[in-house]
Amino acid sequence: MRILAILGSPRREGNTQAVLEVVLQGAQHAGAETATIQLSRLKEFSGCMECFACQKHADEPACAVKDDFHPIIDRVLESQTIVWATPVFCWSPSWLLKKAMDRFYCMFKMRKDGEIRSLLTGRGHAAVISSGGTANDGADLVTETCRRLADFSGGRWLGAFIADQVQNPNAIRADEELVERARRFGWQLASQIGSGAREGT
Repeated sequence: MRILAILGSPRREGNTQAVLEVVLQGAQHAGAETATIQLSRLKEFSGCMECFACQKHADEPACAVKDDFHPIIDRVLESQTIVWATPVFCWSPSWLLKKAMDRFYCMFKMRKDGEIRSLLTGRGHAAVISSGGTANDGADLVTETCRRLADFSGGRWLGAFIADQVQNPNAIRADEELVERARRFGWQLASQIGSGAREGT
């Protein structure tokens, strides 16, 4: 079970990372292999240029933007589940995570008959969201964005973990109830991946 988390917080070692680490610990305890891509550490990271070069290739991403995000595309294809991790920015994912989502355009092939072929079919998708407000003050909209991307990808939506009204990483780690919920979500995430893999065999 391979889980790839894409961390979109521009703040290193912030609230989102603190919550994500606990979620991934839970997944690891359930037997999953996990890795995290921290987008803020990429030196060169462009958004989608809408050049459509990727649409000339039906069976591979073929993104023409050769930056530090480019090799991450291959890592996504090697994973079984993608976890989008982000704080809420103006009722949306962070700008860093939005750029990553836009770059996923190369994963979708627009055929001449109007059909869309996804290179992500069957993969799991989940979200880890931190918010200074309540769960219904933007985190719900970020959840919906991630869920719709999962549906469009032909993947399985495995749920979202929302850590709302959080203050700082130390307070998050000291919140026993929050930590327990986050670990349980990670465990359940890995369990769903394992179940889906068995059903597909």
